[in-house]
Amino acid sequence: MKTLRQLFFVFALLPLISFAQESEIYQFLKAIPGIEIVKKDTTIYKEFYIIMLPQAVDHNNPNGPTFKQRIYVGYEGADKPTVMETEGYGTDWVSSNTMSEPTKLLKANQLYVEHRYFGPSTPNPVDWKYLTAEQDAGDYHYIRTLFGKFYKGKWIATGVSKGGQTATEYKVFYPDDVDVTIPYVAPINYSRLDPRIDTHFKKVGTKEQRKHIKAIQMYLLQNKNTVLPEWKKMANKAGFKFTVIGDESAYDYSVLEFPFSFWQYTADEKKLPDLRNTTPEEMALFLIRIVPPFWYTEAADSYAAANYQFYTQLGYYEYNEKPFRKYLKNKDYPNSAFVPKNVPIVWDPSYQEKLKKFISGNPQHMIYIYGEADPWGATAAKIKPGSGSLKMVQSGGTHGAHIATLSPEQREIVLETLGKWLDMKL
Repeated sequence: MKTLRQLFFVFALLPLISFAQESEIYQFLKAIPGIEIVKKDTTIYKEFYIIMLPQAVDHNNPNGPTFKQRIYVGYEGADKPTVMETEGYGTDWVSSNTMSEPTKLLKANQLYVEHRYFGPSTPNPVDWKYLTAEQDAGDYHYIRTLFGKFYKGKWIATGVSKGGQTATEYKVFYPDDVDVTIPYVAPINYSRLDPRIDTHFKKVGTKEQRKHIKAIQMYLLQNKNTVLPEWKKMANKAGFKFTVIGDESAYDYSVLEFPFSFWQYTADEKKLPDLRNTTPEEMALFLIRIVPPFWYTEAADSYAAANYQFYTQLGYYEYNEKPFRKYLKNKDYPNSAFVPKNVPIVWDPSYQEKLKKFISGNPQHMIYIYGEADPWGATAAKIKPGSGSLKMVQSGGTHGAHIATLSPEQREIVLETLGKWLDMKL
């Protein structure tokens, strides 16, 4: 039986034992004022945490209102490289076993950063004037400065699609923060509606493919009385309700969107239906597979912040409705209809002017990856060979282009360059 003195000694040691079990990264995180931390089991990192980090709503007024930004922290070691993925949207899809391509290549630490004004990373109250490229960049600069006190290795910023735009924003405002920036399939628009996107649809693929796609659109609209009921039935069965814009308007939007989505994600002529041998049911299912009806439901309001950015600073696209005018229910089908409701939308060209000057000024240590068929590749960054950055375009590639999908020769150039810039052998 333990004596009273022995028991006192055991209990006195408990705080020290508990402290000893806390890792270096956990101790670092725990010391950040106002932080919330949840540890998750992981099979691909040494440790994994989801944190809510206090951020200034306005980085020009750091002592003003704050919000908490959700960040996923995959830990490998304080001396390892750190990859910060600048998301363009929410991060509900991230798990403790999610890892970006650069992180896998570099065996690095991972930070997935949810974009401000998405999911729980939304200020309350919402003041839309602080959803800007400059404020986005300020979020990542603060994270880089804070975590740089702990992570001493090389830093890489990356992002996909709108996240690639965001990684570029970060580089524009803080060009020396990280060692390498890798934006994937990132639009670099130079106007509210960049005409290069329209030009893309006049030359992507072959003439026969473009003709086939237009014929599909015509079929879907000319046979609306038989295809729309099947489309609605399938959409409703999947849980989609078009309570805001109505079934027919949602269907028309889907048909107009079809070429963009096809070239963005599919770009495979073998998957286009033979209009000589098809049924309304098959055509409805085909359209749903290419253009998810989700985008025309109330649930898509979770992307309203992105639409706000598209139509105030980043730029977006609209449709060529003229060939289909007689078959459309409404007079117009603008994507600008999906911006936040009752919020003033004023176009500010100043960021794109800054962006254009930045890209033309030969930015250093950036690797842009694009897919040849992807409409967003139409506004790809213009990177001069030998300028200090790279641009690689996957032949026939889509919005899913990555380093791994490039040709062997292209991959070799990317990995050799990345290793050189980071002083690593890949």
